[in-house]
Amino acid sequence: MSPIRFVGRYLEEIVACACLLVMCLATFANVVGRYAANTPIQWAEELARYTFIWLVFVGAAVCTKRGRHIAVDAAVNLLPASGRVWCRVVVDVAVLSLMAILIYYGMILTLSATQKTSTLDIPTYYIYVVIPLSALSVLVRTLAELKQSLRALRALPS
Repeated sequence: MSPIRFVGRYLEEIVACACLLVMCLATFANVVGRYAANTPIQWAEELARYTFIWLVFVGAAVCTKRGRHIAVDAAVNLLPASGRVWCRVVVDVAVLSLMAILIYYGMILTLSATQKTSTLDIPTYYIYVVIPLSALSVLVRTLAELKQSLRALRALPS
């Protein structure tokens, strides 16, 4: 597999791993600074917080991509096949609606973010842009799931 194809296929996972690595290193540096030098590292705490935010949103996109979100399906499993497919369609439409809202308001938040962070001195839109980006990723994957659900619905016997 070519490197470009690899990055294209695993972009969310790569970003999530990078965020986790940076967050762990920043937290470790802050702990060492706090206990070894008795001086907390201010930028490390802020960097860990912002990479955690990115990790959560990108992680949601990864979970959608892999179909690993938590679901309570005990009642759904009691339904006949057509009922299960209809429930999946309703859930997919609800997720699409929520992602459309997150994209819209995430863009408003990102475009209105003009401040800089206190210690890292980076624009806050770098932090907020993960909201519409991850919502867009979830939306695209959910559209694919909805397409499969509609195909399954059409394939059901009348």
